Amino acid sequence: MTSGLEKAREAAAARRAAGLKVERLDPIEKAKRKPTSLRLAITAKCWDCQGGAADPNPRQRIGTCEVTRCPLHPVRPWQKGEDDDSEEG
Repeated sequence: MTSGLEKAREAAAARRAAGLKVERLDPIEKAKRKPTSLRLAITAKCWDCQGGAADPNPRQRIGTCEVTRCPLHPVRPWQKGEDDDSEEG
């Protein structure tokens, strides 16, 4: 059984093989194309807040964002699954 990601990769490979350019959009452009998506809106805002394309590694900065007062902090993209071992007592 083929996963959705594998299907998307196969489709992109087929477009490249056919000579079509694969379009890559930053999160802000993706959110503009689908304005009803909350996930895309959150990702775009975090991308914008952390400097977007001006930053050499915005995904890492977003995932490790320390602005805990931000209402989007708990739902920001690219977080690592953090195990709270420090709270064990």
